[in-house]
Amino acid sequence: MTIRILGILTIAVLAACSPAPGTERVSAGGSFDIASAGTQLSVQRGQGGIIRPLSHSPALQAAAQSHADDLSRMNALTHQGSDGAALNDRLRRAGYSACAAVENVANDTGDIRATIAQWMASPDHRANILNPQVTQFGFADSGTYWVLVMARPC
Repeated sequence: MTIRILGILTIAVLAACSPAPGTERVSAGGSFDIASAGTQLSVQRGQGGIIRPLSHSPALQAAAQSHADDLSRMNALTHQGSDGAALNDRLRRAGYSACAAVENVANDTGDIRATIAQWMASPDHRANILNPQVTQFGFADSGTYWVLVMARPC
């Protein structure tokens, strides 16, 4: 009797540890996972005195991935899309109404850690990462291009 109850309890615990449908790890281009990006950004922000971690936003993820793909197609590093769209235009297209928004782009940095390290070494990019007004993020890559979008919804 005890073994049977324990077996049922084990199955219930394992089921509780499985991700709920729709909450599985989200991949951005397959080279890193969003949880890792969020952790690394939160560490940098925490070291800068910003305790509240960023939360991942599917809409910001879509905007970041779209811009990363566009940069890769253009083979250019810019904050302006191939159609002339600026960050706020891309956010609106993704269905995100931002009261504050910033964007970092990079190319040929290798991996997520090197990309964030490069941004932290640049005063303007560092200021974006440490911006206390933003609360959500999307982080994507395409080929050698990386895009970080951080914002706060209205």
